[in-house]
Amino acid sequence: MALRKSILSCILFVIAHIGLFAQNTTIHVRVLDGRTGRNLAGMRLAFVDYHSDPDKRKHDDLNGRLPVKSSLNGDSYTVSADIHGVLVFDGLGDRTGFWTPCTRQKFVNSQTQTYGEEHLYPVSTILTTGLVSKNSCSKKTAVSEAGELILFVRPTTWWERFISGMRE
Repeated sequence: MALRKSILSCILFVIAHIGLFAQNTTIHVRVLDGRTGRNLAGMRLAFVDYHSDPDKRKHDDLNGRLPVKSSLNGDSYTVSADIHGVLVFDGLGDRTGFWTPCTRQKFVNSQTQTYGEEHLYPVSTILTTGLVSKNSCSKKTAVSEAGELILFVRPTTWWERFISGMRE
């Protein structure tokens, strides 16, 4: 009888950890204009998972990022992300223009082919304390709650659009 209970305990332990391994969570994202602090909702918001490619292999370079789905939810966005993942801003825009993060750090380090640290948003941190991205566009600030990510963005310049068009 004791052997049966211990085997059952082991099986339940393994099942619980398998469930945690593949667990997704929902976080809320508010996108603010870094210059004015006004809310930017109603556009297409895209993220990628920094460490996962479509085959679910982990690596830190820029090869084959896994897209993370987001949807509009009132004046914010809802993102379904891997609980162990690290989100990277992949774009915000609509037919009127595109936006880029308010940071002085380059988005991608071309020598190491990795994202800049200021552009990485760990899902575990967002869930426990919330996360507010850096705002180098102005002195506007915001406060996040647990489970919330706040991004400061600005309109992409014509030069940035020109250079990114040359890379494609």
